[in-house]
Formats: sequence, structure tokens, C-alpha cells
Amino acid sequence: MLILFAAIATSPAAEPQIPALQWEKRSDWRNVASDVSPPALGDGKADDTAAIQNALDALTDGSVLYFPPGTYRVTKTLSVRNAKSGRLIGALLVGSGRDTRLVWDGPAGGTMVLIDGLAYSRIVGFEFDGRKKASIGLHYEAAKGFGTEVTHRHLAFRGFTDSAVYEKHPNSGQALAETSFENCLFENCGRGVTFLQFNDYDYTFDGCEFRNCGVGIDCARGNFYVRNCHFEGSREVDIRDWSEHSSSIRRCTSVGSKAFVTRITTIAPLTVQDCHVQGWKDPAGALLLSRPPVMLFDCVFTEPPKGEQGQGLAPVRVHSEGQRLIVSGNRVEGAPELTNAGSRPMLNVVPDGKLKGVIRSASQSFLHETTRIPKRVFDAKRDFSAVGNGMADDTEAIQRTIDAAAAAGNDAVAYLPSGSYVLTRPLSITGRNYFVGGSGWGTKLAWKGADGGTMVEVRDPQDVVLEDMMIGSHDVGEMKNAIDVHQTGSGAGSRMTYDGVYAFGMYQKQPLKKGMRFTNLGAKDVVLMPHVQGNLRFVDCAAATILVNTSYEGSVTTEGKGKERGGLLGFQTRLATVVTHGLYVRDNQNIVMSDFYVESADNGYLFEGSPDLPPGQVTIQGAKVHFPTSNDPAKNTAFEINNYHGQIFFGPDQFYGEPKQMRIRQKGDSAVELFLLGCSWYNGPQPDIQIGPAARVSLIANESYGQGKDGEPAPNAALFSEAASASALEKVSAALDDLRRLGEADLRLNHSRAAGGRVTSP
Repeated sequence: MLILFAAIATSPAAEPQIPALQWEKRSDWRNVASDVSPPALGDGKADDTAAIQNALDALTDGSVLYFPPGTYRVTKTLSVRNAKSGRLIGALLVGSGRDTRLVWDGPAGGTMVLIDGLAYSRIVGFEFDGRKKASIGLHYEAAKGFGTEVTHRHLAFRGFTDSAVYEKHPNSGQALAETSFENCLFENCGRGVTFLQFNDYDYTFDGCEFRNCGVGIDCARGNFYVRNCHFEGSREVDIRDWSEHSSSIRRCTSVGSKAFVTRITTIAPLTVQDCHVQGWKDPAGALLLSRPPVMLFDCVFTEPPKGEQGQGLAPVRVHSEGQRLIVSGNRVEGAPELTNAGSRPMLNVVPDGKLKGVIRSASQSFLHETTRIPKRVFDAKRDFSAVGNGMADDTEAIQRTIDAAAAAGNDAVAYLPSGSYVLTRPLSITGRNYFVGGSGWGTKLAWKGADGGTMVEVRDPQDVVLEDMMIGSHDVGEMKNAIDVHQTGSGAGSRMTYDGVYAFGMYQKQPLKKGMRFTNLGAKDVVLMPHVQGNLRFVDCAAATILVNTSYEGSVTTEGKGKERGGLLGFQTRLATVVTHGLYVRDNQNIVMSDFYVESADNGYLFEGSPDLPPGQVTIQGAKVHFPTSNDPAKNTAFEINNYHGQIFFGPDQFYGEPKQMRIRQKGDSAVELFLLGCSWYNGPQPDIQIGPAARVSLIANESYGQGKDGEPAPNAALFSEAASASALEKVSAALDDLRRLGEADLRLNHSRAAGGRVTSP
């Protein structure tokens, strides 16, 4: 069930809250107040601990537990786990937003909720109140299994003395990765979100607010992407960064905190984009850097603390002489310069581009208080006799459910409860202003039609949402369809959202097989993907606006020889593991990706094209590039450039561990430029550049770590110390404009009242 919510850009003085969520209970939702014996009362007086724990003990993979409005008094730690086997997969815990409160009335120093192994699950719509007694709100311990793809939405945490959310298991290396916090509030806590282990990777924070905490975000050994978040009054620091891999902070605001960012990491680069910081307290600076490279652009620092002589103090503390900095378009008010006096960084100044940042004030907030949710539920099982047993043909029943929701419009939802639904012909989604959704991982579509078929066809949708179900994923079983979801354009224009859609591609090394495909989308077409998994393929969509907030696994392919290319294909959080290549860019296509994590892959990125097509532009920033060392000549190539014509900007990013020779290979006569910007080469890797006369490679502000022996210079040390030319830095302004376009689209499509609000689901 997807929520559209109107964005707010209010002053923090208004103290925005998470929204109230007035759900119509679904047929597969178990209600803690009516479906449990004894029931939870939610009156704020009775001890509801035992009733809630009984309901939690009954959770199985794919199940849903619903908390209606109420105040639930908790006196002992609640445990979320799969009582029958290992970790819990595909669960949904859903409350009514600010109208569902869990309050701690147990001993001081207690933990409210202990989560032991959770994957592909969601926690949506709760207020957790520690009442200045509880130490931890949600504790991810993960003793029973690795946690991944857990979504936290519309949650408020108050009064936890240690951490609102804490990830650390004392005796194992299990972790929680690929998790997101969306539209969450953290108030008066010792720390907001604390994640301390290796493999606590790809934490995304979007649209959150941190008020009067000690530390807002505390990362040790993991990595993170923080965007569109507001911080106020942090007693120690807004973000403490001890990342193992690269991280980013984009379009964030901070007022009155001691410091904005403190960096401890010694190997991971950082990007800080379009952030406004006002009135920090630490005389050492608002942004306290460690050694690795940093890209800092479009940031504004105002009202600095004063020095002994009454002068304003610089906002950026450079760690040491030679610190690699790439800067552009920053502004400092009240201090004479950006960096501390006498710091002597290796400063690479990129000229202003054609675009500017989009944040207008340090007090700008992004927390959404209002929502638009489905008003009427059409249930495939209850209303249209779908079976969902993995054997009966449910095609007609599901299509009638979709048609009913489409005819009703007005935010109706065609709902598929948990189950396995057999399709023998494509489902059709068209029309306007409705939802097609399931319970999440527990709702599965299985193809038993003709070989080579398409499971779901989407044509000219207008404000339609497809959400929370598995369509063609290998976890459903082997199927012989050709495409899982196919959206095509006619030129009439469309707006479509995909959220919580699991398609084929994870761990399959078959980049062009099945998955989600988009064909012939034009300038009037808009596609938004808050959360998708699996292969994504875009064919002749270069004029459309396509924004992917979070994409996990499989490969991304963009191609098409059409010459109209004025649109945007943009990715924010992106993960690819166990793939042949994480990205295929063909036909000189354009793409911008701000946070791309590649691990355990055969290769990195493939670029193809020809000189007779318009020149392309690719901008990629990321967290990690890693390939297991192989003697196979078809593996271990970071960049394979086959006649691509245009410019490729890459970094900041981190080349991590292996292979030791990161091949950069170019063939063909098409002119191409590759820029490696602010990258960290950690523990062995070095560039192996194999290019022809048509190519040029520029390394700007890169640095190597852990390569030299006995104090000797690292191999190819000269490559990392050359000063960038003025002409090269001027060209880099195009990459920063790409990232600015991505940021503008993010605010417009995800955080804009005029656009109808952000689409999200429980």
C-alpha cells in the first residue's frame, strides 16, 4: 500500500511530525487489538507487552501485523524473530503513524524492541517513546541471519538515552545492510541511528529529521547516503563518519548543532552536495575532515563561531597538508575563507556550471506531515475469488480486481493478499489515479503462460502505482516468461510509480533476461521508483524523466538509437552484486548515478556507442568497486569502453582490495574522455590503463592507501599527485550539473507539494 504525501518545507520551529495513517484494514492483516487473545488494549494504561509479544511470536515469512490507533504500554523487551527458522523474511509491521504509540514503562536502560534477523521487510507508521528511561528503541542484533532491505517509514523516536536505532551484535559478524529510513523523526535521543559493524552498508536516510540528539547518525565501519534531511541542535555532531566505503551527504540542512560532520575514516571518500549549515558551535569547524578525498559543492555556511579576535572561523577543517578537495560553488558568510588558515590542501576548484543548488535555507525541513492513502480496497481474494495457492489460474480474478480499482479511481487499490498467484496471460495496467499492490515479499506472481510472455503490461498510466509484490523473481521459482513488467509509451504522456517491486535479476548474472523493461518513453513520461529489485532495461527512453530512488541487485541497461535525448535517467541509491557488469550504457546514452555500490562482480561498467549518434554523458559517484581476482580475461575490467562517444565522469568512489590491476580498456575511433575524480585506491588496486588514441583519461584528486612497502611510494604514485589542469576542471563542471539536475528532480518528484507529494508504501 503506497502512500502519497505532500512535502513540507517549513521552519523547524513548527516542529513537523510524522503523518497520521488512517488505513482500511486488509484481509491478511492480523490486528493486535482484535486478532490476538488476549488482545492489546492500546489505552495507555494496561500492560500490552504480553499481547504484542504473542502476536509477534506468530509472525512467519510474508505475514502482516497491524497496530490500530492507540497508546501501547510496554514493560519488557519485545522480540521480533522467526520462531520456526532463522531470520524473518518479508514481514510488514504497520501502525497508524503518529496515532500508534509504543511507550516504555519498563526498567531504566532497557531495550524496547530486539530484532533478530530480518530481511526484505518493512516497519511503517509508529511512534516509539523511550520516555528518557529506555536505552534503545530498535536493536538489530541479527544473531539468526544477515539482515538486508529493511525499510523504515513514517517512524518517530523520542527519549532513548543511547540510540533510537542500534545495529550491533556482540558475538557475531552478522549485520544489517541495504536499509532505509524514510520520513523518520529522531528527537531527544542520545543517538539517532547507530550502526557499528562491517557490512552495515548502504544505509539510506531520506526526508528525515534529527532534533536535539547527541549524535544524529553514527556510522562506524559501514557507509551511508544522507539526503534531504534536517538536523537541529545536535550536542556532539549531526553525522559521525567512520565509513569503510564512500558515503554522501546531499541537500541537508543544519541549525545550531555543535558540528555538521566529523570524519574519522582513513580510507573512504565523501561527497557533500548542496548543504546549508548555520550557527555551528565547534570552533574547529562545521565539517571536520579526515585524510581521504572530499568533493564539496554548492554548500552554504553561515553564522560561524568567533575566534579570539572576534573573527568568524572557517567552516571546513582540513586534516593535513595535501588534503584532496574538489570544490565548486560554495559560499561562506561571516568568515574570510572556506578552510582553516594555513591548511594548504590540494585544492581543485571546478568553475561554476550552468545550474545551481536547490536548497534555499538552513532551516528547510523535509519531514512530511500529511498523507494521501488508498480510500477504497478491492481485494482479489475477498471480492473476486482469486485463490493464490500457486496452482489455480488467477489471471482473470486479478484483472477484474485491477479493472475495478481503475474504474473507481480516486486512490482505490487493487489489493493482492499474501499468496502465490498463477498468471497465464499478461495483466494490463492502464487508466488513472489508483494502486495495484500486495503485502510485499509474501505476494508472488508466477508465470505459467506461453513461453516468452510478459507478466504485467503497463500502458499510458496516469498517477498509477504498482507496489509491494514479487513479479518474476527467482525466489518464486523458474518461469519461462520473457519480461516481468513492461511499460511502453505512446507519446500521450504518463506518470507511473514502482515501489517494493521484486523482479528477476538478483544473483543471476543474466542482465538482459526478464526484469523490468521500459520502451519508447518520451518527454511527457515520468517514472518514479522508490524501491525496486532486479534487472532494469531502458530502450529509447532518453527523452523521459526517470528517477530511481533505490535500486538493488541485477544489472541496469540503457540503450536506443533515437536522437531525442533531453530527459533524465537518474539513480540515487544503487547496489549491484554478483553481476557480469553492474551497468551497461549503449548507443552513447546518458545516465547520472549518485551512489552506486558494486561488489563481488565480474566487471564494473560497459560503455558502447558510435560516432554517428549524439555524444553521451555519464556521471557516476559511488561507494565501492570490487571484483574477486580472476585469471579469466572476461573478468576484472573496471571500465570497458567500446566506441562510446562522449564524456564519462566517475567518482568520488573507492576501488577496494581486489583486483590489484583495475583494467580501464578502450577500443574504437570515437572520441571519449574518462575522468576519475576524488577516488580512493585502497589496499592494492591501481589503474591499468589500456586506451587508444581516441581516448583520454584524467585522474583528479585521487589517493592510494596501503600499497607501498617499507615506506616506499605506492605504485603509480605519480598518477595520484598530478595537479589537474584548468581545462580538465572546467569540463568537470558538466558532471556537477548532472548531479544538480538529479537533485532538482529528487526534490520536485519526491518532496514537492506541487508534484502531488512523494510516493511511498508501508
